[in-house]
Amino acid sequence: MGMAFSPNSGTFFMLEQAVIFAMEQGTRLGTLSDDRPRAMLPVLGKPIVARVMDRIYEAGIRDFIVVVGEQEGEVASYLSMSWVPDANLHIALQPLVRGPIDSLLHVASMLNGPFLLAPAAILTPPAHIPNMIKRFNDTRSDLTLSLVAGHPRTGSVRLPGVRIDGSRVVDISTRPAERGGWSAFPLYACSKQILNYAETHRTDADGTALGQNLLKSGRKVSAVVAEWFMPLVNEIDLLTINKRMLREGRDTHILSELPGTIHISPPVRIDPGVSVGQGAKIGPNVYLESGASVGCEAVIWDSLVLRRASIADREIVHGQIVARQSRISDPSSTEIESSNETRP
Repeated sequence: MGMAFSPNSGTFFMLEQAVIFAMEQGTRLGTLSDDRPRAMLPVLGKPIVARVMDRIYEAGIRDFIVVVGEQEGEVASYLSMSWVPDANLHIALQPLVRGPIDSLLHVASMLNGPFLLAPAAILTPPAHIPNMIKRFNDTRSDLTLSLVAGHPRTGSVRLPGVRIDGSRVVDISTRPAERGGWSAFPLYACSKQILNYAETHRTDADGTALGQNLLKSGRKVSAVVAEWFMPLVNEIDLLTINKRMLREGRDTHILSELPGTIHISPPVRIDPGVSVGQGAKIGPNVYLESGASVGCEAVIWDSLVLRRASIADREIVHGQIVARQSRISDPSSTEIESSNETRP
């Protein structure tokens, strides 16, 4: 857990809460979110919201406020029954979602002190959240931003550009970062002081206006750089995130009984309740979700097979998300011939 300084009292407070935004906001996930909300899409056997909260839990935080909309009952049910037992979990329903700042104000009465603010569908390296808490403490900031090099897009939205002097933020722009600059993505450490500035920025989509107001008012805003961040915005992002976690070695387990003729090339994750036929070749970089089935002599790599989806006998699958009613191909994957020998 982190410590934060109160300039009014001269004392420190523990940073021991996190606010997680799990409500839907105009996502572009096609058929993937037809039968479950974005926060429940799977990352190696767990919903992505649980993976995000795992990162925060590992940084020492045990008190979580999860904001859900009317369509996220499955999120509330999963976290209440299946997530870590020693976390203090509060589910806050917000029927009308107007943006993250509005949602923060919706749960303001539940905040005890400094807190992390995180969306349910952005993953960062394991060290990033501990680094952010440390930077927040060391600089005694009111707000600590997460930065990434360059100017990546999150879907159709460019991230705001940020100028820094060491660890201190000196400017937050409404424009994307300049070449070689820094971009801020939505994962923050915050003091309760920011609530005094939030009311006039209820519809601020990315915190840019709120951060600018803090700077103009002389409040301290710091930043810490992440090596990477992975948002789940578009369909193919789910494949990218799972492949990253496979390479990280998180839960790369085989939990279904498989025929002895199966050939596995790690890293691979196979959930319980997966059916795999004789002679199949699986991996590397494959995740098979519970309820998936793979036919005899099928060949799969760099792919996800989701629940209730099937791979036919002798079918070759490369660089795809295979869902029950759709196939989503990674545009960066190389075209291959229909032959069992045409694979790494």
